[in-house]
Amino acid sequence: MKKFNTLMVFCCALTVLSTGCGMVSEKLNPQTSADVQNAETSAPAPAETPISSAFISAGSQEYVVLHSSADENAGSVARMYTGENIDIYELKDQWYYVKYGDVSGYVQASSVSFTQPEAAPVQNAVPAETSAQVVSADASAMQIPAQTAPPAQAPAVNNEINNTVNIVLQYDNDGIALPLSYFDVGYVDYGSSRNAYCSTTSCYIYKTASASGPKREADMLYNGDPVTVYGDYDGFYYIGTDSGSGYELKGYVQMKYITIGTPPASDKKNYSATQGYVSAGSCNVRSSPSKADDSNVIGVLKQGATFTVNSFDGYWYYINYSGGSGYVSHKMVTVY
Repeated sequence: MKKFNTLMVFCCALTVLSTGCGMVSEKLNPQTSADVQNAETSAPAPAETPISSAFISAGSQEYVVLHSSADENAGSVARMYTGENIDIYELKDQWYYVKYGDVSGYVQASSVSFTQPEAAPVQNAVPAETSAQVVSADASAMQIPAQTAPPAQAPAVNNEINNTVNIVLQYDNDGIALPLSYFDVGYVDYGSSRNAYCSTTSCYIYKTASASGPKREADMLYNGDPVTVYGDYDGFYYIGTDSGSGYELKGYVQMKYITIGTPPASDKKNYSATQGYVSAGSCNVRSSPSKADDSNVIGVLKQGATFTVNSFDGYWYYINYSGGSGYVSHKMVTVY
């Protein structure tokens, strides 16, 4: 009987020791399988400085979505259009973590180009005599705002049928659809022009009153840029703005990006400025004061880059650049 009791005590001690060891083991290894998985899949924080600059290439799409995470089903942070500048901070699988203006997010690598994408082709125009007959007969009767352009160029009209709403589009010499094209389907002529300004980070000027239509690739509006509004149609304002070439540039801008009223005081235009910095995502430096295409681009300044101002002509700042000089658009910089 005494031997039996001794055996029972020994077994109980083993049981307690085994249970205690299990508890100690659990306390020493609190990491669960889920914790391990999270540790393996968590992405490192993006770099604080960009590793490269690039351009958006939307291909046949109207725009590319900037996502909140590297997932095509993730929320949209912004819409980005072909030719717009971005700064790349990180490559994650087939996604780039980028900064676009004042926002950041993820874009698919297939939508990024490291060379400037080509602008959309300009539509051909019909002979000028056709233009003169159509514009003189209709525009004067409807009191359309006058189309201003370099004196040597005569208006040219190209007719195009829009089958969706049966609109015959007529174009001026810049390839911009004339407002008279939309009169029969709801265009509102304001009679007198109204002052307004761009109230978003940036937006495109379109050649027609459609976000799926051709854009003026080299001409965008940036926050605070003043415009003149002449009328509206189907969610678009027909506007005029400084072309940078001595005449008023016309086009269509989505109404949601424009505020009617006095433009805010601008720190982008200053004839007496001596210093400045790039306030846009990046800024092209050109060898001549023209943005008809990118053949005169001699370099790119990134956001925050500083420069010395030599002169200002109302649109272009003539600056010191890379041991020489060049021109930058007032829309892309802040000066003082």
